Amino acid sequence: MFLDIDGNKVFALSLGAGPRTILAHSGWIGNFEDWIATLAVLSGSWRTIVYDHRGAGETRVPLDRITPEALVEDVFRVMDALDVERCVLAGFSRGTVTVMRAALQQPSRFDGLILMNGYGEVTLPGVVPPQRIPPSRWPGETYHDRLAWFAERCTPEPDSDHIRRWGVDMLSRATPEAAEKLFMMQAEEQIDWPARLAELRLPTLLIHGENDPFYRTEVMEYTQSLIPDSKLVIMPGVGHLPAMTRPVDVAKEINAFFFGRVQRH
Repeated sequence: MFLDIDGNKVFALSLGAGPRTILAHSGWIGNFEDWIATLAVLSGSWRTIVYDHRGAGETRVPLDRITPEALVEDVFRVMDALDVERCVLAGFSRGTVTVMRAALQQPSRFDGLILMNGYGEVTLPGVVPPQRIPPSRWPGETYHDRLAWFAERCTPEPDSDHIRRWGVDMLSRATPEAAEKLFMMQAEEQIDWPARLAELRLPTLLIHGENDPFYRTEVMEYTQSLIPDSKLVIMPGVGHLPAMTRPVDVAKEINAFFFGRVQRH
């Protein structure tokens, strides 16, 4: 379905009708397909929602309307459009920036967080983050070549050619200009992550592929240490796309964390 949000046509899917809701935000120029395999499994016990954020998939907007603030506000606009008062908010890769900012802005709207293979803008104390290299400068002569190089790095697992093809097809639906802006976009608001995340009182599950070439395990561990009520699951042998390569395992971890909490309490 398409939602009319802030003058844009935002593509969204809602699957399942469980007692709790998960709203999933994709990464970089990933669309609903970043999450759909995992959400298909979860839809048996959750209401699951995913949408194409600005500049990704079928949600086409002018470049000047792709901003960090707009991405955060769209989380709440999608929730309101689909009559979701509260949900578990899930973010993947660069989408964790948006998810963490939304949770800090209105924590009362959320029952918990899932951060998968990403840690927002958290950095290790005293460590300067590496300079971002724009996609236009990645290896390859064409946009398609550069996306193929990226997809190959995302999937170090053996026998993953089908996932790489899927990834390139998915990412190719964004324009090169949107890809460049979303990748290089710096958040305008500076957040003291150690202080703010220490104040967060949301149950938080962090999922991380141990062979992710983009997000370091030690920063995931540090991020988890900042969030009081949190758990980190490291998936052996997995790269950057666990929701695509290991959807059943990701769904099991989510169910165990959130439904297990209900049973213990």
